[in-house]
Amino acid sequence: MKEFWNRFGSANECVAQFKPNISPTVMDQSPHKVPHVITEANGEKVIVDPEESISSVMLWFYLLINVGACTGIATTYLAKIVGYWAAYLIPTILYFMLPPLLWYLNPRLVKQPPGGSDLGNVFKVLGDCFRHGGVTSIGRKGFWEPAKPSVRAAAGSTKVYDYDDQFVDDVRRTFQACGIFLFQPIFFINDGGLGAAANALTAGMDTNGLPNDLLDNLNSVSIVIMVPVMNHIVYPLLRRWGIKFGAISRMTFGFALGTIGSIGFSILQYYVYQTSPCGYDATTCADIVPVGENSLSTVSYSWYAIPIILTAVAEIFVNVTAYGIAYSRSPKNMKGLVASINLFMMAISAAIGLATAPAIRDPFLIWAFAGPTIAGAVLTVVFYFTFRHIDEEEFIINTDFRDLKRDSDRDSDVEEVGNVTGKKSLMGVPAVTGESEKKVL
Repeated sequence: MKEFWNRFGSANECVAQFKPNISPTVMDQSPHKVPHVITEANGEKVIVDPEESISSVMLWFYLLINVGACTGIATTYLAKIVGYWAAYLIPTILYFMLPPLLWYLNPRLVKQPPGGSDLGNVFKVLGDCFRHGGVTSIGRKGFWEPAKPSVRAAAGSTKVYDYDDQFVDDVRRTFQACGIFLFQPIFFINDGGLGAAANALTAGMDTNGLPNDLLDNLNSVSIVIMVPVMNHIVYPLLRRWGIKFGAISRMTFGFALGTIGSIGFSILQYYVYQTSPCGYDATTCADIVPVGENSLSTVSYSWYAIPIILTAVAEIFVNVTAYGIAYSRSPKNMKGLVASINLFMMAISAAIGLATAPAIRDPFLIWAFAGPTIAGAVLTVVFYFTFRHIDEEEFIINTDFRDLKRDSDRDSDVEEVGNVTGKKSLMGVPAVTGESEKKVL
């Protein structure tokens, strides 16, 4: 089940079409699109922060994904004791339950009307940027300015545009998001090792009769446990203390934590080689030693749980935050496309794993972990210093007037605000207090 969500390698075309649409649809259900004041029953005014609201929604979304992935514990034993047909039976039963559930939820969902794709306008924006700014201006300040209709009009152009200056800013933010996503493949590699390296590691360890992929399921269990802790304890405390833990800071912390977890894989593999009867042929030791003799390392399989848990917690900071970035930093009619680009990074990591498959063997397994670990450590530093300015930008969800009107219609006392800092939570949705600046029309 976890593979269904986190790897493209075995995903079929139907799943590939489903995944980019589900996360934007889930985030569309949040009614909080702009910071606004709500008056509680006791007369106290609180400000609801849309960034924290989206983060909360996606944390629960990610938790539920991993609740389903926890069935892997049962399927591991089913595959070992009964057979693989029984292991496949569980997801089959779950899939048959989905159509009635979707039929029931359909009239209760907020569904954005189809608006076509803005991809054509994106190419027009890029064309104006290159035509009037030049290729050498890529990445420099002011690169996007020549594409704004107001700038073109000021330069004497009489061309009628299908978009406005705000759309150009949205495209800029979208390309920033795509730049952020480019750092994810190395994280996905470190989250469990390069290719089948983790399976090769555990093949040489003493599992005491347990399936050697059993502890991999701690990934999902750890996420199910940690999401409520983050949502109801850690993040509210940070807001109460006035600590802004923005999207880039969260992803940087996740990258760093994933790198530390990957160091654990490298250390375990080193000690497996040192304690295996076959030395640096630990993976295939059972084929080397005489029948009946010990072929396993003395390193306990339980140590494998440490890097699995660390990289699982890292996913909460990286994957959940990336969903929010893909949603908030893309034009209204390109959210599915940007979500696809985000998920495409998993495909890249899977392709790297396939390309390096010949190297995933003894005696090179230490470097199968250590190489990506070193790359992950370097890219974590590069990532933070490249994108840290985004944490200081105002959080904006690209939407339209109807979304703001829905917020206004829901509450009689709603004010748009800015520069908010965390204080409390309202009905399970993160809320903050601050100074009101203007009314939402």
